[in-house]
Amino acid sequence: MDIKIATGVNDHRHAKTVWIILAAVAVVAAAVALTVALTTRDTATPRPSVTTTAATKRSPNTAATPKFPASYARAIDHYLDDTATALDQQKEDQGNTQVPVQTRATPSYRIGVDGTHEPAILRSVEDVQIPAGKYQLTAYCIGEGSADVDFTVGGASKHGLLQCSPDEVNQSNLIIDTDGTASERTVTITPSEHCESMIGYQILYYRQQ
Repeated sequence: MDIKIATGVNDHRHAKTVWIILAAVAVVAAAVALTVALTTRDTATPRPSVTTTAATKRSPNTAATPKFPASYARAIDHYLDDTATALDQQKEDQGNTQVPVQTRATPSYRIGVDGTHEPAILRSVEDVQIPAGKYQLTAYCIGEGSADVDFTVGGASKHGLLQCSPDEVNQSNLIIDTDGTASERTVTITPSEHCESMIGYQILYYRQQ
């Protein structure tokens, strides 16, 4: 009888130990599952990207845009519109002559808060394959002063001087021939320090025959 009682006590202690072990395993398993779930969530959820943009320092010389007679802009835009209209009317020549670029009349300077003038440089850089042919840059201005005009296609460059007049639209034409290997076209118009005018330009392309 003593043996039976001892055996029963041992069985009871063994069962209790097993339950403790099982409970501990369950707690550990739950902790592992929670950790995996949190890790998976953190990995699967994309974090918002942060884009840092450097603040542009505002120059004291770029506070305002000058006002010119409306006739100045209309006069330059008239030349640009006439070119587009003329090409549309020449149906038989369509495709052989094109106008890839037109820039409408824009002021040659800005006014600072202290009343000083800052020349407004017009610059365009196109990083594209340039088909073979002839490219003619025509810069227009009306007002007072002058501007340097630089035209580059690939390794070829031309320079000209655009002299402005308040009585009429003046022009400067620069022509560059290309063989189709150029991959960049640049226009830079730099008004002189005392230039007060409206400036625009266009590029004509004549396809190589």
